[in-house]
Amino acid sequence: MPKLYVTDGLLAQSSGQTGSRESGQASRFFGWIHYKAVGLLIGILDYALIVLACAVAGIAYHAGVLKADIPDLMPYVSAGNIVAVLFILGAASQDMYVPSAIISARHQVRSILIFWALAFLSLALFLFLAKSGSDFSRGTIVIFGLLGLFSLLASHLWISTSLKNAVAHGMVAGDRAIVIADCQSKLDLSPAVILQKVGAREIRRYLLPPGSDCATDVSVIDDAMQFARSNDVDCILLALQWGDERRRKLICERLQLVPILVLLLPDQHVESILSRARRFGREFTIEIQRPPLSTSELALKRVLDVILVLGLLIALAPLLAAVSLLIKLDSPGPVIFWQRRKGFNGREFAVLKFRTMSVLEDGSVIEQARRNDPRVTRIGRILRATSLDELPQLLNVLAGQMSLVGPRPHAIAHDDGYTKLIANYAFRQHVKPGLTGWAQIHGFRGETSRLELMESRVDHDLWYIKNWSFWLDLRIIVLTFSELLRGRNAY
Repeated sequence: MPKLYVTDGLLAQSSGQTGSRESGQASRFFGWIHYKAVGLLIGILDYALIVLACAVAGIAYHAGVLKADIPDLMPYVSAGNIVAVLFILGAASQDMYVPSAIISARHQVRSILIFWALAFLSLALFLFLAKSGSDFSRGTIVIFGLLGLFSLLASHLWISTSLKNAVAHGMVAGDRAIVIADCQSKLDLSPAVILQKVGAREIRRYLLPPGSDCATDVSVIDDAMQFARSNDVDCILLALQWGDERRRKLICERLQLVPILVLLLPDQHVESILSRARRFGREFTIEIQRPPLSTSELALKRVLDVILVLGLLIALAPLLAAVSLLIKLDSPGPVIFWQRRKGFNGREFAVLKFRTMSVLEDGSVIEQARRNDPRVTRIGRILRATSLDELPQLLNVLAGQMSLVGPRPHAIAHDDGYTKLIANYAFRQHVKPGLTGWAQIHGFRGETSRLELMESRVDHDLWYIKNWSFWLDLRIIVLTFSELLRGRNAY
C-alpha cells in the first residue's frame, strides 16, 4: 500500500502564521474570499471607483476651481458609467480579472494604462459627437482622467501584492481538492501553485508508487473515493504521467463512480489532447468529467424542492395525522419505519416511510415486498397501493437528503447486490435520490423479480440524469399523479 500524505486543508497555515505583517493583512482581507471570486469583486470595485472618480471630479472642479455650488451629479455619474463599462469589458477581454493575472503587478499596470486610455478617449469622442462638451469642462475631464487612473493603479497594485502574499501563505479560500499524484510526476504541486493555477486547496494527497500494479492503483483510488464520499470534496486533481496510458485510463474509469469534478493536470505531453482543455485564465487543465448538474442547476432544483415540499406538508398535514392514527390502531409497532439507503455520492441516510408491514427489516438481507405478501398489514395494503407510505420522505427532501425527483433509493442490501450485477448501477448515485422519478412514471416500481426489470429501471434513471432540466422535473411531478391513479406494480 502506498504511503499517504495527508493534510487538513490548511496546508500553508503554519508558514502563514510566521509570515510578515503584510501577509497577515492580506489574510484578513482575502481570508473570506474564494480565489475564483477575486476577479469579480475587483471588477465591481473598479466600476465603483470609476463612477465615484467622475462624480468627485465634477464636485472638485466646481467647488475648488470655480468656487461654485455643487453641480447636478447625474451627467457625471452617467459619464462614469460609460467609461466603467468600456474599461471593464476591455480589461476582461484580456483576462485582467483572472486571479493568476491579478497576482502579476506588471500585467495589471500595463492593462490599466491601455484600457483606461481607450475608455477615456472613447468618452471624449462620445462627448464630442453628442455635442455635450459644454457640460464637461476641460478641467473636469483632466481631474477625472488623473483621479480615475490613480485610483485604479493604487487599488490594483495593493490588491496584487496582498493577493500574492495571501496565496503564498495559504490564506485564500479555494475548492477543496484531493490530489492523486504519480511519485514520478515532475509537476510543481506546492499548495501555492495548486491554488494559483487551479483555484483549489489540497485537503488530502494520495501518492502512487512507481511501477505499481493494477490492484494497488485500484486500492488507492478506492480509498480516495471513500474519502470523497465521507467529506466535502469539490474536485479531484490528477498529477499523472500521460505516457502511462494504462494507469491513466484505469484511474479515470474508476473515478467515474463518484459525481465529482476530476481534473487531469497537464504534463509535458499535452499537444494531442489540447482540444479538451478547460481554461482557468491563462492556465488550463483537462476536464475528464463534470458533475451531472451545475451549481446553478442544483440551486434551482433545491429551490423547487423546498417550495413544493413546504406547501405539501402544510396541505397534507390532516392526512398525515389521520394515516398515523390508522397505522397505530391497525397493528402494534411504530408509525414511522426507517431504513438505511444510499443517497448522493453513495452517502448513507435513513429514509422515512409509514410502516406498512409487520416486520422492520434493515439488515444485510432484505426480502422485497411481493404481491399478496402476508407481511403487509391491512392499512399497509392501502398505503402501498396509493404510495401514501412514501409521504414521510417529504422530510428527507426538506433535510436535503433527497429530492422530489430522482432515482428511487433502494435498500443497501439491494444496492450492494445490484452493483455487482449491473455495470452502470452506481451511476444512479450521481444525483440525489427522489420521491418519484423517470423510471416510476414509466411503470418501473415495486418488485423487481427479474434482473432485466432492474436493468430497465436503471436505464431510465441514467437517461434522467443525462437529460435533466427544470421542466423535466415539473413534467415528472405532474405525470406522477396520473401514474398513482393507474396503480401499476403497487403492492
